[in-house]
Amino acid sequence: LGRSSVGTKPRVTAAHISLSLSLMSAAAPTSSRRCACRPLGRRRGATTTRCGGHRRCCRCAAAGGGAAAGCSWPPWRRPRRRRRRPGWRRRQWPRATPTRACGLLGRARAARRGDEMHELGLVLKQPKLEELQAFATARTDPDSPSYRQWVSRDEVKKRFGNREAASHVVSVLGHMLPEVELVDISDEGELVTVRAPISAMEAMLGTEFHEYRHPEKDGILRRTVEYQVPEDLHPHVEAVLGAVDFDLPTPRGDGPQSPELDDQSGQHQLGYSSVEELRKAKGGFITTPQTLQKAYQIPKPAERRSLMAARESSTWQVVYATLGQYWSPSDRAAFQRSLEIPDDNYVKQIAGHLEGNAKSGDSQCRENPNICAESNLDVQYMMAVAPWAQMGYWYVHNATAQGMTSFLIDFLARFVHSDSVPHVISMSYGMPEIGVTKGTSALFEAMMMKLAARGVTVLVASGDDGAASSLVKRVVGGEECWATNTFGLQPMWPASSAWVTAVGGTMGADMGKPEIACSSNDTRYLKDGGNIPLITTGGGYSNKNLRPDWQNNTHNMRGRGIPDISVAGHGYAIVIGGRWLTVDGTSASAPVVAGIVSLMNAQLIAAGKPTVGFLNPLLYRESTASAFRDITEGDNRCATLGAPCCGGYDAAPGWGRVTGLG
Repeated sequence: LGRSSVGTKPRVTAAHISLSLSLMSAAAPTSSRRCACRPLGRRRGATTTRCGGHRRCCRCAAAGGGAAAGCSWPPWRRPRRRRRRPGWRRRQWPRATPTRACGLLGRARAARRGDEMHELGLVLKQPKLEELQAFATARTDPDSPSYRQWVSRDEVKKRFGNREAASHVVSVLGHMLPEVELVDISDEGELVTVRAPISAMEAMLGTEFHEYRHPEKDGILRRTVEYQVPEDLHPHVEAVLGAVDFDLPTPRGDGPQSPELDDQSGQHQLGYSSVEELRKAKGGFITTPQTLQKAYQIPKPAERRSLMAARESSTWQVVYATLGQYWSPSDRAAFQRSLEIPDDNYVKQIAGHLEGNAKSGDSQCRENPNICAESNLDVQYMMAVAPWAQMGYWYVHNATAQGMTSFLIDFLARFVHSDSVPHVISMSYGMPEIGVTKGTSALFEAMMMKLAARGVTVLVASGDDGAASSLVKRVVGGEECWATNTFGLQPMWPASSAWVTAVGGTMGADMGKPEIACSSNDTRYLKDGGNIPLITTGGGYSNKNLRPDWQNNTHNMRGRGIPDISVAGHGYAIVIGGRWLTVDGTSASAPVVAGIVSLMNAQLIAAGKPTVGFLNPLLYRESTASAFRDITEGDNRCATLGAPCCGGYDAAPGWGRVTGLG
């Protein structure tokens, strides 16, 4: 194509998408460099050339067509490099056969399929981010005159919207990539999602995509290990999703752990027919709503048609689900009836204000209990604590090649940009923080700030694999703790966000014993008839989010520490497929705390006061220390039962990296 002349616009074809920004402008480039081209050889009557060390084609000259000409190159920014997520193997695309109008090398697979489409999310820089943080902090700091003066969605949009930048990015993309399809623009300008042929994405980002297949997961991801943001987009684009990110938040590793789910040999039925049988089989030691009421002074459910029941119905709580997880309405009803929890019309609309019933199914839970363990646990215990609250079930479709982008888009649309938001959101999912890109983390933090300004409480499970995360479950080259030795201890995300409340797990409440950190290597209660703990509560320090001001008096590490608080995470009695069994997990702890917050909100709303909102600045005050029972025994050095012990921390007086404040 060569260089454009003044006043002309170059023709861009599908076969040659060498998208230099200088070529796309109306004038000749003012910032470019020339690079020498060398022939790469002849193939099928064409000579292919390469410029320097760049994987871009300067020119394909016909056989015998003389020396290759120079090329103009745009002033690309320094590549954003990203280590491949552990466990994923790269599969190089087959080399393409160069043609007279050559594109990037290594795209034969895409070409055979008509140049397959790929979706990217452009995370936009938020020019008013510092102002947003100060605004949210003022409304969540108990010492601020604006404390708990929540604002509307329109107020947030008016103050911090970024639609102008989003429109500019879309305009630039339209000129750069004629093939681009606009998929979505977030309403407040945080994220622009586009779709285009993979070759066009490669050209725009100055990189080459490859295929990755995980040895233990289905499907193929198309990803790269680095990319470059073009100069015209750099002032507005923070990062690109769908380029170097590899995964979607999953249930803290493998979901809640259960001896009954692990033992499905076909020789006997799953679990037990009643809660009484389950209790007997477990030596009398199980965690039920009554256990939690006694351990944490949670009030019993209000009577039907009572004033308190009516007050609680004014609150709205939501549980997050994904990865094909179902919840069962009949299991929920059986659970509540057996444990004397109201199950009438006040709470039958589990979908609440959200699309939830699409993933409810009794038959699915009977046929495959594993796909219901997480959601049944979350739903049953959040409703057991606050049965009269409006209950929402937020489901994000299975992780795909655009998994993280879809998760963030859905979160923005359903909560951040919705005129009405739930008072409480519980998330029992996460991923090792090292797998989270800078762009994902930055966008999520901004979303949490906006929700905090509106009075939303977000609770996230801290993880079930100790301080080293679920990465320790994979052995590489015969080395069990390779991930810890390579990457260090890893907290779980989004629990490590500075704008959520991370919830850890304890054990002992089921036996009426002093609570200690729930850890798979701790056997002290077995001699008293207790059951083997299957998980280890997660905790540690974030490598992406700095220590918030409200943690300044708890530790001197650079990163945000988790968890913030803990409740029982061992021996929960639940119903799956009509059968009773026990599960362990911080995924039980988070919805229990969410239910407690809903009860608090009901009291506040009844008194004409605003909801509690973001909890952490209040939790870490000295005046609230008496609300916690300090946990000083246990550790989080191991992962789930049977996995290696690769390092962690010991429980200690005051806030700790094992059980938080208590």
